Amino acid sequence: MANKGGDAGSAAPGSPAAPVELSGNLEASLHRALALAYQQRHDSATPEHLLLALIDDEDAAAVMAAVHADLDGLSRALTVDDDSQVENPVSDGRQDATPSPEFQRVIARAATHVQSTRQSEVTGAHVLVALIDEHDSRAAGLLREYGITRYDATRYICHKIAKQASHELAVAPAAGPPAALQQPPGLLAKVQLLNDDYTPMEFVVDVLQRLFGMDHETAIRIMLEIHHEGAGTCGIYPTDIAATKVTEVLDFARQHGHPLLCVLEPSSSAQSCPRTIVRHGGRSEAFHLSPRASPWIASLRSQ
Repeated sequence: MANKGGDAGSAAPGSPAAPVELSGNLEASLHRALALAYQQRHDSATPEHLLLALIDDEDAAAVMAAVHADLDGLSRALTVDDDSQVENPVSDGRQDATPSPEFQRVIARAATHVQSTRQSEVTGAHVLVALIDEHDSRAAGLLREYGITRYDATRYICHKIAKQASHELAVAPAAGPPAALQQPPGLLAKVQLLNDDYTPMEFVVDVLQRLFGMDHETAIRIMLEIHHEGAGTCGIYPTDIAATKVTEVLDFARQHGHPLLCVLEPSSSAQSCPRTIVRHGGRSEAFHLSPRASPWIASLRSQ
């Protein structure tokens, strides 16, 4: 999970953030975006050129397919949009296009996020989410128009759950099939929150207090356990009540656009129910590219 500042709080004070690199697919997509801008005789590549390039990016395309996006329609809309841009000066065709400040900001945002989760590689999927967060851009508007939301994208990235998946899938992997939700009355189940790389720490604390009645100190402790251990138990309940709790958390997370996942693990007795845990990530700064990156892609380093 991440806090509001993007800091996971897991690094030692004063320790430098680990560098991150662009995936091979993303590097190719950045070159493709710049080439698209050049072909259209634009001086700078914009978030729209970047989004058009991401449609052919393996990692970003997988996310867009999982949320059932109309990629052909989006591609057509972006092509028309690029052909009619009036704010992007037209190049004389004698020099390469360069990334616009907005383009650079999107890449830097994605890199900062990846660093914050202690990962080492930025992919097209991360950049897609960063584009969604570029709220005032035409690219973000088209993503919304074509049904690609931050909630659906991050839920797939973090949990590999496709859009409109049923709450009945919210059963811990080790617990068996969704039929576990149909346990006879009287059996107990533990309710767990699972860590992800996008849900803010503050939101998890709010969930623990609001939906599980924890005091603030306990909620902070459980949230940190989730953050560091990967999962955390919110409580042990009769199976029917546990299932209701799971639904409440998933609905609340969806309302706020966070991919926080809540699951239940059936158990026959309180003694056999291990106590809670949960997951998430955060922290940032500069990132570096491989030597293969062209100068104008290497210039996208965050400050």
